[in-house]
Amino acid sequence: MSGKIGRAEPRASVSGHPRREPNSRPPLQIIDVHVHFLSPQAIDVARKSPERYGVRVLDDGERPRLSIGAEPPTRPLLEALYTLDRHLAFLDTQGIDAAVFGPLMDVAGYSLPPSLAAAWSRAQNEGLAASLAEVGGRHRGLATVPLQEPRLAADELRFAVASLGLRGAMIDPNALGRPLGDRAFDPFWKAAAELAAPVILHPFRLEAVERFGRHYLHNLVGYPFETTLAAGSLILGGTLDRVPPLEVVLVHGGGFLPYHVGRFDRGHVTRPEVRADGAALPSGYLRRFYYDTLVQFPPALAYLVKLVGEDRVLLGSDHPFWLGDPEPVRIVREAGLPDAAQAAILGDNAARIFHLDQASGRRRR
Repeated sequence: MSGKIGRAEPRASVSGHPRREPNSRPPLQIIDVHVHFLSPQAIDVARKSPERYGVRVLDDGERPRLSIGAEPPTRPLLEALYTLDRHLAFLDTQGIDAAVFGPLMDVAGYSLPPSLAAAWSRAQNEGLAASLAEVGGRHRGLATVPLQEPRLAADELRFAVASLGLRGAMIDPNALGRPLGDRAFDPFWKAAAELAAPVILHPFRLEAVERFGRHYLHNLVGYPFETTLAAGSLILGGTLDRVPPLEVVLVHGGGFLPYHVGRFDRGHVTRPEVRADGAALPSGYLRRFYYDTLVQFPPALAYLVKLVGEDRVLLGSDHPFWLGDPEPVRIVREAGLPDAAQAAILGDNAARIFHLDQASGRRRR
């Protein structure tokens, strides 16, 4: 499959390489792996059958809100979250060839009864696959799964990959308060490994911390904290040792893990609790993860690449959210990285781990 567009005069793009002439070999494929989209098809089925999914659509304003079970309703959805053309316009403006679209974690449905959660996950995944197929198959998607019941989550991931062509999953690191390193989640992790389906950890659900206060610290601090907590649990809880082929992506540059891994190592040396489940020195697991570029500070990205290697870092924008990077390619260009490292981060790594057909992922311009 290919996503060809019409002939145009070559011009510079914000990605830093010229627009390509038709039939010329593109020098670089750029892939964004951190994008959120909720298919209108999923919204429509919930609107028509709320009792089947445990989800109500509230059409009480200009944009819909969703009520998931007994959870408070979401804020009005940003239009771009359910309007694929808005995403495509952003990608084109930024010179990005393809994206791996993840779900909206606000509506993952982990609080629902497992049967309803499984139905809601299926509706989201089928909607995502259908929406992406409508725009020519150049982009790929990530499944959402009913993580509150790991065996159902494993089943849904198998269906999403084998039947819908999705390339992995995106999950919330906070699975109703249970640490992700708990052995109860092993059926899901093992399914992901067997399918060679990467799992992106993307925080949304937070512990109640009054001191987050009114300065948006729940996002600035809370989200990286949740990512760090989940990564620490996967390391120290033994998941990465029990499931060696597992591929996990940490957004927001890995939270605080890469920048405080020395503290983890010191704890491993001095505290028996850290070693309780038999994990090795935590810094030895850094390259078991992948990391996105969403650190928004070129020296931080340069440090991350030096620490974990250029082959473990992926381009991520977090479009269409406020704290996303409006020019995600720029930080890669400004981090002082060699050309080969830039090529790996901007697209080659994503094409490899998400099993993307590079011929179909590249646009002819």
